[in-house]
Amino acid sequence: MPAVRLSDVAQDAGVSLATASRVLNGSARVPGKEVAERVRASADRLGYVPNAQAQALARSRSGLIGLVVHDLADPYFATIAGEVQQQLFASQSQVLLTQTDRRIDTEVRALRSLIAQQVDALVLVGTHRYGTEDDTAISTLLQGFERNGGKVVGLGQSLGVGRTIISDDAADSHELATALVVEGHRRFAVVEGIPGIPSAGSRTSGFIAALTEAGIEPELSIAADLTRDGGIEAAARVQEHLEGAGGSDQGPLCLFAPADVMALGALGELRRRGLDVPGQVAVAGFGGVTAAADANPSLTTIALPLSEMAAQATAWALEGVAPAHRSGDEAEAASGSDEEPSAEGAADPVREVRVRGDVALRESTGIAHR
Repeated sequence: MPAVRLSDVAQDAGVSLATASRVLNGSARVPGKEVAERVRASADRLGYVPNAQAQALARSRSGLIGLVVHDLADPYFATIAGEVQQQLFASQSQVLLTQTDRRIDTEVRALRSLIAQQVDALVLVGTHRYGTEDDTAISTLLQGFERNGGKVVGLGQSLGVGRTIISDDAADSHELATALVVEGHRRFAVVEGIPGIPSAGSRTSGFIAALTEAGIEPELSIAADLTRDGGIEAAARVQEHLEGAGGSDQGPLCLFAPADVMALGALGELRRRGLDVPGQVAVAGFGGVTAAADANPSLTTIALPLSEMAAQATAWALEGVAPAHRSGDEAEAASGSDEEPSAEGAADPVREVRVRGDVALRESTGIAHR
């Protein structure tokens, strides 16, 4: 059975091809309500579905955006992915989502696959450092994609191509540490910089720099993964340290984890082990995910403007991209109407925008009056 064409829908509804195109393409210039409903009813009855491949050929756009994240189990990445997907869907674009688990082979394979799917833009969320040769391989892929008309957006790390949104991690964590010192904390445990994740190193170094300025040296440095399991491991290390330190009149030990997912894992594990949070151990994170405010006790953190970051990334990905819901015969119909074709913008300049988070002091670091 041959595929149903737009012309079949127009004939069934008793309207012109251009009118059917405007109704089913989501154009702002639609006919009256009765005519529009008749066209949609005909499309539903006949089973008409626009051909995505034909749309891409007709408009040189696929309407697909590739979204690459490290770990969807981390609420930071899940939040940004959800925001980007929601905003792209509202623009009638579709998202192809890939999780890389911070593996170079997975990321390269994902990028090649997304480019082969003719995505209009690539949005890469999160920081990594795989090594000079591997990072060069990724940059080469992205540069080729951009040269061929694709848009590249980095959220968290400059990719050497396209546009980038970067949080000022060192400055934000410096401000957080200063606020904790002012609040009365004097004992600190920090998670060491994690190989391959530049953001974690920047956050820890900024935090320690503020402590140094206050004349404080962390009494415990912990090596662990930037995951929930890494937080659980950090909690175990904190308990071991407290048991060896002795004395309970020194004030709580404040653990800084450079990601909310890690801090939340540590907070939960500390409570499971019977440690009082924040009486014995205070916990602070970085990111500002919703779960941080909902935790018990609520988590002190740096609250990044995640929604605004996602909105900016989406705007850049869509810049100059017209709605993709138009097939080959729809394009032909539009050519006979008064619809104007979308103009393609000039190539995007490389641009880097820095954002700052806000210190959110919550229950997990509260110091009771003594």
